[in-house]
Amino acid sequence: MKLIFLLLTIGLTGSEASNCCKHGVVEDAGNFCVDVLTNQTSPTNLTCPHVDTLSLILFNYTVSEDSLILTLNEDLVVELERDNFCVSNGTRFSDDPVAVICSEVEEKILEESVYGYCMIVSVVFLVITVIVYSILPKLRDLLGKSIINFCASLAIGLSTLAIMNIMEYSDLKWCAVRGFLAYFFILATFFWSNSISIQILRSLDRPTSIDYSWKSFLWYALYAWGCPTILTVILAIVNFTPGRHRKPGIGLNTCWFFDHKQQWYYMYSVMTILIVSNMVIFMYISLSLWRHTFASTHIKALKYKFWMTVRMFIVMGLAWIFEMISSLSKPHIIWVILDFFNLLQGLLLFLVLVVFRKRVIKELYNKGWLECVAGCVERHLAVGDDEEDVVEHTIGVALEEK
Repeated sequence: MKLIFLLLTIGLTGSEASNCCKHGVVEDAGNFCVDVLTNQTSPTNLTCPHVDTLSLILFNYTVSEDSLILTLNEDLVVELERDNFCVSNGTRFSDDPVAVICSEVEEKILEESVYGYCMIVSVVFLVITVIVYSILPKLRDLLGKSIINFCASLAIGLSTLAIMNIMEYSDLKWCAVRGFLAYFFILATFFWSNSISIQILRSLDRPTSIDYSWKSFLWYALYAWGCPTILTVILAIVNFTPGRHRKPGIGLNTCWFFDHKQQWYYMYSVMTILIVSNMVIFMYISLSLWRHTFASTHIKALKYKFWMTVRMFIVMGLAWIFEMISSLSKPHIIWVILDFFNLLQGLLLFLVLVVFRKRVIKELYNKGWLECVAGCVERHLAVGDDEEDVVEHTIGVALEEK
């Protein structure tokens, strides 16, 4: 299993293949050659610091002029480039052909289980946020329903990743199910983020009365749930279709992607497009809000919802941006610190969507659920107005009409 994983970390380009040794054979464990007659040693043609020796009789293989092609099973074919491998007709103690391959050895600063438990903490706060928005009728407008789906999707995605980090897998079928579920719900979170951004954008040119109906929401839900569904189905088809194409690897010897290259190709690329899309939308909304003048109550409510959405995007977007950047570099303590920011995004979203949103605190207080901290709540609500109060009483003027 380890060797298969190491193979999958190698690049996919090709060049002229070469033998490991000019004289002698490869030592069974080590990156050097041995002349069995004189017992003299010499380095192989590889310059990488970490190598593994792989017996080629275990696989169907082809050594061409510019590459080594290994068929691990009917669903997995790996092509190695010259700088990452060399071949030998045997070793000191065996006449079986072998390949010496460069391996990427990652030095783990923290165990994966630690990340898993941090994800669980994040999930707890996301679930609390979903419950709060679900039980308060005044929060179940179009934006509120979208926030519920956003937080629920992220909670399920992080829960699945936490299970994958904490529990060892024994059945690749269930392992694949967990991998595809994590992929679906993480992508759905980004599509819901994009959906919320589009809602704020559309509110620029329509009245600001609160929309509690399901009709508009269902269109956004169709987009935010439908797109990741299509992408997940495509991912599964690509993953399990035999051939020499680039496979994600979920359920094929691993629960998640084979390596970061596959993850960028199938997951991070989509996330990057949605992040850039949100940034463009936010820039347009910012220019529209601050370059035009219209009803003051309208702009107060719209600005508040806009900035709340921006804070949501910063918490979630930056967390995953750090994750994507760290995948391109070697392990470092700075990435561990930033990973914790990523893992605790549920707590930060809880602060943005519940603790710092006066409408939520006011509704919880009116229900009598914050009696134990009534003094603190009253002082919090007394500082400034609730910008969202104006939405229910004011019909805004379309931005384009001013």
